[in-house]
Amino acid sequence: MGSGGNALVSRDESMGCSLEGDMSHFFSLESNPPRLDAIQFLQRAARVNDGSARLIADGTYLQVYVGVLFPRGLLDRTPTVLGLRVFGLAEPVTFDVVVPIESLVHRLTVGSEQGESANRVPAEVASLQWAAITPPQDGWRRRLAVSTEALRVAAATGVAKVAETVPDMIGESVLQKVRAEVWGSMIPDHKRIPAGAAFAADALGLLAGSSLQVHTLENWVRLSSKAGYVLVKFPGGQSFGDDDEG
Repeated sequence: MGSGGNALVSRDESMGCSLEGDMSHFFSLESNPPRLDAIQFLQRAARVNDGSARLIADGTYLQVYVGVLFPRGLLDRTPTVLGLRVFGLAEPVTFDVVVPIESLVHRLTVGSEQGESANRVPAEVASLQWAAITPPQDGWRRRLAVSTEALRVAAATGVAKVAETVPDMIGESVLQKVRAEVWGSMIPDHKRIPAGAAFAADALGLLAGSSLQVHTLENWVRLSSKAGYVLVKFPGGQSFGDDDEG
């Protein structure tokens, strides 16, 4: 994916029809190693998200989105943080579905073990708030890169802060407020990168190489590595201050 984000497609353009009748979708990845990569990515995501993944197939590419952080209510200022892996497809297909991660991992694993090239998409689940959000395709502006070490430290610091602040027994509303404050705060020396993006990159195994590229567009931020992407959408009205290279 370049600075224009050409691998991203809109939900309206690629929405499948499996909710209308009993239409099933199938996809075949280019080879078995990418399938194993997808399994590992989804297993990591299952530890930190709500158990669902959004699959967008558009021609010969499959985008796999997972939601790591998202606001819960109108007053919640938590940024929406998504993880993304893009895989090549052996044959072109088109669909846009939200499916259970557990079922998807099971089908990918069985297909790998049995040497089957085609993977049947699991039955859809109700679309979640984050799954209705599609990152923009064009207009991204490249910013200064961020080191993987800075992201790794920010993720560990955030996890420690949440653990220290939250007692063993606490209400969901208080817990969400603490998480919003911790993961919505910017990491040191990067006024556009929230700690939640660092958490997602670390949790999903995307901290490859010495640094990640950073691109922005309005209230969106994208971190890119060889292993995948983290996309952040801030709540409306978010201000980053002067539009310099920070």
